Amino acid sequence: MPSGTAPTVRQRRIGSALRKARDRHNLTVATVARRFGRSQGWMSMVENGLQAIAPDELSDLLDLYGIEDGPLRESLLHLATHKPGTWVRERVGRISAAALDLASLEEDAAEIRNFEPSIVPGLLQTPDYARKIIAIGRAKHPRDVKTLVDFRLSRQGVLSRPDPPRYVAVIAEAVLHNQVGGDPTIQLAQVRRLAGTARLDHVELRILPNTASEYLALITPYLLLSLRPPGRLTVSVCDLLGESIFVEDEEKVASHEDTFEQLLEAALSRTASIELIDEVASQT
Repeated sequence: MPSGTAPTVRQRRIGSALRKARDRHNLTVATVARRFGRSQGWMSMVENGLQAIAPDELSDLLDLYGIEDGPLRESLLHLATHKPGTWVRERVGRISAAALDLASLEEDAAEIRNFEPSIVPGLLQTPDYARKIIAIGRAKHPRDVKTLVDFRLSRQGVLSRPDPPRYVAVIAEAVLHNQVGGDPTIQLAQVRRLAGTARLDHVELRILPNTASEYLALITPYLLLSLRPPGRLTVSVCDLLGESIFVEDEEKVASHEDTFEQLLEAALSRTASIELIDEVASQT
């Protein structure tokens, strides 16, 4: 039976690896299903990321394909075993599958890299700033806005936990000046929040100066999430017209990583970025 939820990045990653392993052995789905004692439809669902697979069944399939102990086996079993946080489970049905998938990846990330050309990254937004951003989106009912704001603020907990991921963000200089909601006090509080967060040891906030605005054309807003071992998975999440597109193809992800390095090279240093944020905070 299908798992009853939209396919997650983790399920798609497992399915892709199993499909590649089957192809390497020149086996058909029907043959593997027969040997494994499962239906052909179930096997296809697993390979397409539409069906969750229990860790013990995954282990048996990896044995069938001759995938012994090592990074790949550890990574796949880790992805199959992962349990999302309680706050994520509580919001199933009220938050989109893509948003839940993103939150799950953030929870398990060793490093999060983020490029934002026009707004403050979601993990760094103040409640008032987030509320103004969310209110002009698809959430029209005040109750929906509150739910989405609470969800975004809950996600921010990954940066304040005892073992936080390394967080590297590149934002355009204009973001420091763009007012949200027509209220300068919201922007002042937001810039001050950035000034404080930028000084955390695990945070590297870099400003892309106005003099390097040509780099804004390189890519849309996006995140690179690298799971901590043994997950060994890096996913690029791109924002396009209000939708999140999860990019898992290794070559495409590598290209997005190269682009992020270009953005870092064009951005101000960490120290110079903090100085600029402080300057804007004092003038606002």
